[in-house]
Amino acid sequence: ADSHVTFVSNNTYENNDASLGECFERNCEGMLKNMAIHELALLVSFYDVTVDNIESVTADKEFSSMQTLKGPSGKDFTDFDKIKFTIKTKTGKEVSVQADRCGGDTSYATVTNSSGEEVFRHSMPDEDDKANVDVLAAKYPGAMPYFFSQDPDYTTVKERVSNFCANGVEAEGVATLEVAKDTLKVAEYLVPLLQKQLS
Repeated sequence: ADSHVTFVSNNTYENNDASLGECFERNCEGMLKNMAIHELALLVSFYDVTVDNIESVTADKEFSSMQTLKGPSGKDFTDFDKIKFTIKTKTGKEVSVQADRCGGDTSYATVTNSSGEEVFRHSMPDEDDKANVDVLAAKYPGAMPYFFSQDPDYTTVKERVSNFCANGVEAEGVATLEVAKDTLKVAEYLVPLLQKQLS
């Protein structure tokens, strides 16, 4: 059966020029190399997405938005405040990424069937993580909410990398430097393509 996976990343910025302008300046590397880099790393790791293997990239123009806003410094910054796109590879794989700076504090992955009906969803934070999110939010007021929902994952990554450094045990499930390089190359490739499609 034909199914389609979409990775969705959301942040909790306020949908106004001041909040997004501050976000654009502080994260001036751009959304694809900042917020959506994790989803791109999944595409590189599990969907054979590399610059050389991309057959097509299609922006969802109805969902996506690109703006030029003033940051706190008074300088202009252009970035996506939300973007959705589908990549098809030369090896026949297809996958979508959606990122929204003002989409809320739950990120997720969905699987839809050939009729477009959702057949599976996994959210982060899930129900088990939400109690920990509340504890961390009270302990660290003012921190970005995604730090709280990703806390268990950050701990796991740090433990695995530390174990590799200290004991030489392979950091299983952690992106390699090769994946990181390929992911950055994909992000660099996508930005002008998506900007052109949205202008």
